[in-house]
Amino acid sequence: MKIERLRVGLEVLNKVDGKEYKVTKVDGTIGTAVEISKDPATGMIGFGNGEVTITEKNALAFRILRDPEPYPVPEGYSVRDGILIKDGKPACAQGEFFFIKLLNVWPDCILLAARTRGMADGDIALVSYQVSRDRFRKLCVVPENIVFLGCAGENMREAVFLFSNTEEKEIGTDGEKKTARCFKETALVIVMEGMSCICKKINIPVTVKDCFIEKIPGSRDGAYEVFLASDEEENDGVLVLRKERTWMRFQNWNMDCSITFSYGGSIRADWSPAYEDFVIRGKDMLRVKDFVAVNPAVAKLEGYDILVDITKEDCTYKLTFSNEEYEFKTLLSRSTRDRGYVVTVE
Repeated sequence: MKIERLRVGLEVLNKVDGKEYKVTKVDGTIGTAVEISKDPATGMIGFGNGEVTITEKNALAFRILRDPEPYPVPEGYSVRDGILIKDGKPACAQGEFFFIKLLNVWPDCILLAARTRGMADGDIALVSYQVSRDRFRKLCVVPENIVFLGCAGENMREAVFLFSNTEEKEIGTDGEKKTARCFKETALVIVMEGMSCICKKINIPVTVKDCFIEKIPGSRDGAYEVFLASDEEENDGVLVLRKERTWMRFQNWNMDCSITFSYGGSIRADWSPAYEDFVIRGKDMLRVKDFVAVNPAVAKLEGYDILVDITKEDCTYKLTFSNEEYEFKTLLSRSTRDRGYVVTVE
């Protein structure tokens, strides 16, 4: 084993005497390990009388069997002048990596943006550093304008990033060529605890600054949704403004499907425990499941964020919302033959 991995709780095999030991004390690079014993009659695990000292000189005589204790989140790390710093000093030998910034941390792992020799202009690498093993892992290459949306998933294990890029191309026939702005690439990049990543390609440009993540409160597996805004579309290969902004909802448990709707402004999403869905709101818009209302009266619901009840009687929907003091407001949407929907808030 490497002495850098020495820590309390580590279970190791002594390759000299063939016995198993558990590290019970660590002082710098010196550890004390106690023999693990197993009662042949009951199968109970305990400690025997044997004890060994593990040092940098004899660490080769031990092999890690189990590492059951949780690792701490790295502290004291930063990036300065391309170098990974720990408590004011270079953290390790980093070879050809030139680090740009620290992106996220998990137990025993740091995620960094880096450049390496031979990379194209405008690209960076997402690189993880596993502290206990002093090991770098190059995960993927992405554009340098990639944006961190936030952490989500079970125990916040997933770091979610987004980029959307365009490019200029010459289009048209000889004599009538012109330079046009065209769509190049959009993708969600999800890094799992610094160990692996997935890249979900999206076939339209998005307005990154207005995109966001919403976590589902109380979800056992840390479920979440990503909301993406798109203000442009391709027309004969050239980007043009949409008539109205398009929104897409991606759910982390099924990134291959999205829910799409149009609304020409910013939105927010409030979780309804009663209906197990997000209530999406804009300045004058509200939508949940198959119900949609676009009316200035929606603004009167401000501060009443939690949907608690939906009823439908004849041609009228009633949606009741609560604030944190259990006070209610109800939105009524009545369908008429001669004037469309009449929306009020009581």
